[in-house]
Amino acid sequence: MPLNMNWDDLRIVCAVYRFGSFLRAAREIAVDETTVARRLARIETALGRRLFDTVDGIRSPTEACQSMLPSLLAMEKAAHDVRALTESGNEPLRKFRLATIPAIAEHFIAPAVPALLAAEPGLALIIDTGDHNVDMSRWEADLAIRLGRPSRGAFNMRRVGLLDFHLVCPKRLAATPGGRRARNRLEADALIAYPDSLAEMPEMVTLLRMEKSRPVRVQTSDIGLIRALLAEGVGIGVLPGFALGPLRGDDRLEIHRLEAHREVWLLTQSHSRDDPLAKRLAAWCASLFNPR
Repeated sequence: MPLNMNWDDLRIVCAVYRFGSFLRAAREIAVDETTVARRLARIETALGRRLFDTVDGIRSPTEACQSMLPSLLAMEKAAHDVRALTESGNEPLRKFRLATIPAIAEHFIAPAVPALLAAEPGLALIIDTGDHNVDMSRWEADLAIRLGRPSRGAFNMRRVGLLDFHLVCPKRLAATPGGRRARNRLEADALIAYPDSLAEMPEMVTLLRMEKSRPVRVQTSDIGLIRALLAEGVGIGVLPGFALGPLRGDDRLEIHRLEAHREVWLLTQSHSRDDPLAKRLAAWCASLFNPR
């Protein structure tokens, strides 16, 4: 590598890899898009090899770039740590972004965070509960917990748990997984279902098959809201077992475990296998779903 190639140039490669775009990389490192393109061209000329190809509008790393990335990412981390140390005078906190859905964050992650922070004083945890699935391949998160196995991706993935689901309904509308139901005058009571975009989820397929004669009157993906509506006796809905909470002891309701279930998958960046703190954080995430 030429002696005049400095970190200020090389971090361009990390930024383009992370964001897949000259524009987004430029915003990240506070330069203009033209500067990113010019510096990357200079690096490629110096190395005598192309580092990125454009595929469907995304800058994808070539094989040559992939071979460099572990060293570049280690350099990036070291530069960040040195900068943080000189700016604060203290040991730098390492930031890790964990992406998941609100229900997982509330019921599994939040209760365990105090012990995690006590055990890892050098950790700063960013918990992303946005509605969109983060793109791990574009480094939008260091770890992600998802319900369902991703079809593919340039990251590590493993199944860490299984969620069960339960049908909840007022006793006067009591239904069983076998489909038998007492006749009553409230046949038109509400079904509480997910939005149409989530209709293929196993628990929704089961609910709509069992209760196909009832109209869907409320749609939401908010687990807390579904539980609140069921507690008010609005109608029939489905909840994961971990979210039933006080409904289990409510004698106005009947609860039936369903055959439907969802797999919980943990996604981690490939390079993190050599990072002790990242490995401990991944192990902590997996432990959240161990049978208690």
